[in-house]
Amino acid sequence: MKRLILLLLVLCGGAQLSIVHCQLSGDLDEVQVLAHRRLVDTGVQKTVLDTAVLHQNVALSMSDILTQHSTLFIKSYGRATESTAEFRGTSPSHTQVLWNGMKINSPMLGTVDFSIIPAYFVDQANLLHGASSLTLTGGGLGGAVDMHTMPLFGQGYALQYIQGIGSFGTYDQFLRFTYGSDRWSSSTRLVYSTSDNDFKYTNYDKKVDIFDEMGNIVRSYHPTERNRSGYFDDVHVMQDVYYNAPHNNRLGAMLWYSYSLRGLPFLSVDYKDNTDFSNEHKRNSIHSVLSWDKTFNRWNMGVRGGYMWQDIRYDYSTSREHVSTDITHSKSVSKQTYMQADADWMPRDNWLLTADLSLYYNHVRSEDKSPFHIGDNYNLGRMEYNLSLSAKWRPLKALSLSAILREECYKRDFVPVIPALFVEYNILGQKAKAGRQKSKGKDNPSSSTLHPSPFTPHSSPFMLVLKASVARNYRYPSMDDLYFKPGGNPNLRPEKGFTYDGGLEFSVTKKRYTLKGNLSAFDSHISDWILWTPNAKGYWQPSNLKKVHNYGTEMMAAAEVRMKHQWRLSLSGNYAYTPSINKSEHVDGNDASYGKQLVYVPRHSANLSGGLSWRTWTLRYQWTHYSERFTTTSNEVSYITGRLRPYYMNDVSLEKTFQWRHFHASVKAVVNNLFDSEYVTVLSRPMAGRNFEVFLEIKPQWGKRPTTNPFL
Repeated sequence: MKRLILLLLVLCGGAQLSIVHCQLSGDLDEVQVLAHRRLVDTGVQKTVLDTAVLHQNVALSMSDILTQHSTLFIKSYGRATESTAEFRGTSPSHTQVLWNGMKINSPMLGTVDFSIIPAYFVDQANLLHGASSLTLTGGGLGGAVDMHTMPLFGQGYALQYIQGIGSFGTYDQFLRFTYGSDRWSSSTRLVYSTSDNDFKYTNYDKKVDIFDEMGNIVRSYHPTERNRSGYFDDVHVMQDVYYNAPHNNRLGAMLWYSYSLRGLPFLSVDYKDNTDFSNEHKRNSIHSVLSWDKTFNRWNMGVRGGYMWQDIRYDYSTSREHVSTDITHSKSVSKQTYMQADADWMPRDNWLLTADLSLYYNHVRSEDKSPFHIGDNYNLGRMEYNLSLSAKWRPLKALSLSAILREECYKRDFVPVIPALFVEYNILGQKAKAGRQKSKGKDNPSSSTLHPSPFTPHSSPFMLVLKASVARNYRYPSMDDLYFKPGGNPNLRPEKGFTYDGGLEFSVTKKRYTLKGNLSAFDSHISDWILWTPNAKGYWQPSNLKKVHNYGTEMMAAAEVRMKHQWRLSLSGNYAYTPSINKSEHVDGNDASYGKQLVYVPRHSANLSGGLSWRTWTLRYQWTHYSERFTTTSNEVSYITGRLRPYYMNDVSLEKTFQWRHFHASVKAVVNNLFDSEYVTVLSRPMAGRNFEVFLEIKPQWGKRPTTNPFL
């Protein structure tokens, strides 16, 4: 039945033609301007994270944003610890992450830690589900996260400072200074966060027995403990500059530096004394991108270059009688150089041709100087080439088609050509009234703006679009998979998958309310899944062991109601049903993993966000849910550690803004985990209970004022 539904969606998928009904002033008659959906997004399953969502709580990291406002499962090891994204039931390495066009997945691990990406540093974020990630890059067997900083031309001067104080000795400072003229845009951002992070929790993994005088147990209880060694100290600085040069040229420079010192919390099953052990993780990183974009006639062209440097250290030592002994003293330095060139050409109003070539050179030096791991290191580099060609065609007013061919090479190894096909069809649309607008013709890209009209969507009061895609995809092993000592396996094959997507998108726009949403179904088969397992020699080693079948549904809906007396209500929600089933051959007669859900992948996830505002007051509520997650491949639940219980998270905030002639300010109070839920996302990694935060925001007003708030 599931495959029949998917087949019907593939056959029905399509495009949408928005009809904009314009009433021009003066003696001109009423005219109709036809404005098509973006050809570049034909058939794409994409979630756009609103800028207000990204910046409404500046203390959140991108891991928090993705947890609360998307269908992704964020596997978190605790507050301010490693958090990775699992897209559609795949592994974290199957989610590709881009920042201003440059892929920032660790060349060593193939993953991204979203807990060290401040949402305050992201102005635009898009999630591309499944095959749609191929419009950006290969390797996203689950999907891709695309993040950008955006210029603020014509905004004048603006300053914003936020001071946050929270539970567990948490202090957050945020500073942003911007300047925007007709030609220049500059933004400087600074984030500094520090916390003892020593929250209390009930340790259900330990039990304390109370004995009577005869040595008999009279009662038992679970002790209350503190999160030991969970402190963190993070510093982030970002500078971006854009220049609008003559003749439709734009130059950009983006630089992001971060430093992180984090104590790694002890497990809830750990009985060691934290005064005798030190367990720290340090990270220094630099991300930088230079860009040039140009628009002329029917062409868009761009060239980018970037550099990423990461220095990651992990120190685990013990101290006895003032003598310190290294148990693990590892250091890894990865460097990435990036170059990209792309071009879009519209030979006709209903055609869009795109070519994209990117080059990455990655180098990793990994070593461990502790007495127990001497010699466990590698120092290697590899070149990666990515070439993508695509054609998008609108043969009918309501129908659009897209085809992508992508070729990738790692060192001298070419993966087979990666094809993808997309289709979308508009089955319902209405005319709408719009104000005066300048137009040089339908889909004419010769606009004076950098991104011409074919790449800019127009609103419609009511639309319903069917879309579908089918694609092949590959992910090449990471450098640790291939070369880590001991355990790296240079004979690993690329992971490969085949994905079918189908769904619908709708929106309704009226005078006092808007409603939009989408519903999609997907079916994915991944073979040669790379899995690290223990071997007979006593260490872990990766192999192409698994075949995995991912399928399910994803839903999103958002509504906003504008009421009388300056009341405004907004609601948005996401839901995902994601069976991720192991279809591998039985390893032996005792293997009970076949047909079972992958570990740490919830079948059900959902979230709901609500906001109610009146004049200068805003009340927000956030609800998040994950179903049970299994910790063993056999999904065994007969013992207590076999599964993690489902949990429901509730957060609430209240904000009051103040506006004076030369000064704006706001005060916000936040309650996280409102009902003090006890939960874990990863086994033996307790999470914080109810906690509080208070933020004071200050924004002086001077110079040329923007028409909209640049910090939304």
